[in-house]
Amino acid sequence: MNAAAIRWLLGLGLLFIVAATGYPLVILIAQSIFPDLLGGSLEGAFSAWRRIFDTPDLVAMLRNTIAWAAAVTLLSWALGIPCGYWLARTQLRGKLWLRLSLLAPIMTPPYIMALAYILVMQDGGFAVRLFENMPEGPRFWFFSFWGVTTVMALASFGYVALAVEATLGSIPRRLELAADMVGARRWQTLRSVVLPLMLPAVLNSGLLVMLEALSNFGVPAVLGTRANLPLLPAEIFFLVTSWPIDLALATSLSSLLCLVALISLYGSRWLTARRGEMRMRGGDADLMVPTRWGRIGIHAWFVTLFFFSTLLPYAAMLLTSLAGDWRGRWPELTLNHYSELFSPGSRSFDALMTSLGLSVTAATICIIVGALIAYATVFGRGWLRHVVEGLATLPRVVPKIVIAVGLILAWNAPWVNVNIYNTLWMLLLAYVVIYITDALNYSNASLKNLNRNLERAAEIAGAGPARVLWSVILPHLKPALIAAWVTTFIVCMRELVASILLLPPGVDTTATFIFNQFEQGDVSQAMAMATVTIVLSTAALIAFQARQSRN
Repeated sequence: MNAAAIRWLLGLGLLFIVAATGYPLVILIAQSIFPDLLGGSLEGAFSAWRRIFDTPDLVAMLRNTIAWAAAVTLLSWALGIPCGYWLARTQLRGKLWLRLSLLAPIMTPPYIMALAYILVMQDGGFAVRLFENMPEGPRFWFFSFWGVTTVMALASFGYVALAVEATLGSIPRRLELAADMVGARRWQTLRSVVLPLMLPAVLNSGLLVMLEALSNFGVPAVLGTRANLPLLPAEIFFLVTSWPIDLALATSLSSLLCLVALISLYGSRWLTARRGEMRMRGGDADLMVPTRWGRIGIHAWFVTLFFFSTLLPYAAMLLTSLAGDWRGRWPELTLNHYSELFSPGSRSFDALMTSLGLSVTAATICIIVGALIAYATVFGRGWLRHVVEGLATLPRVVPKIVIAVGLILAWNAPWVNVNIYNTLWMLLLAYVVIYITDALNYSNASLKNLNRNLERAAEIAGAGPARVLWSVILPHLKPALIAAWVTTFIVCMRELVASILLLPPGVDTTATFIFNQFEQGDVSQAMAMATVTIVLSTAALIAFQARQSRN
């Protein structure tokens, strides 16, 4: 495409990002400062902010939230860094299965893992039924700060492990061997060579985990409340949805949560920039060969993590979904919950169809718009490109509950004549806004490897911008766009916080159905829907991997 066409794309991309993300966030911040802004008044500036810091419970909740996100990050590092190091640096049998064991918890929505663990650890749960004389200590620990932290870390440590493996896999081990040759002890090599090499991956994956914890609504709402651990995402939700609604305080807390996320982002970038990043070509020839007991220990680590992050919660989820009569110690098994779920016209079937429709549509819109914006930012020039590129990262950084609250305010403003609030269009917009960054990232990575001589040759042959886009750029982007579509489809199928805040009355998605049914006591129906959601997401991922292997 020529420079004029790219400038048009940059302008349209800027317009889309400002309208979809920038405008709601500006309204949210302004509303948090001026509580009656939407009523046309600028009185009471910063009164809601003063309420936060004048209320001891809210200050304690802020401290809890930051401490909890930091604890989740630290525990995810403790669990994930050894996994990534061993995968990258040792010769192990069955590495493919070990990597898959890390992907399984990533594929499980954290709120579903929390629900499954509640079924295991609650009074009368599976753990009590299995161990009749089970002491109260483990249950008391689970329903505490560290229990909530552990559940979230079990859902997140895979990001750390895969990032560390990818980084160390690109750096040959001869740097460590050189340190060994000059007499460095093992701990000195780890501290002076290995840790600096891993630092960019550790910081970036830690940032991802921390942002996910800060923005996560499901775990604080379903497990934090039971553990008497008040956290900001759950509090913001209750302020927006419970009577009396307190939008001023909700927007102030949302702005504060957004500020913490941005500080985390730029702090991580600053540390990474100071340490630098090393990229080299790695190889398998210099991998360590662990001893027999070393291999046993490594595999035992992976098996233990797989048991607690996947096998135990999945077993609880599946058994509950099949549970019928609970007269005995263990329930009678039945498929009635699944037959009801797939009965046309039932509430559960409508929720499943709503999620499928929204997820397919949102994923398609994301890859189309994301690819166009990515092309403009990769090949564009000047200040406009940097503005678009910077704003495009906002949805990935800003907590999802903050974006959802911002959308509520933006589309309920008195100057907005388009009535999409309380419709499915609102939720579709939220999905696109929250998850378009994934499509942008996939497209960016692919476009940076595009040979622009192919475009120039097509233009010399007389092809217009549309023909170049269709015949040259899209075929090159096709694998990245398919990956982005699958990723976006999966995360939209499991999205909870935007769905529960923005769905019109009487409508459910799979996530809100699971959440509401569990809270109302119909846990078997909730777990049947959770099982189906995970199976659909896994099937989409397997289909994508099968297609990639054929190519």
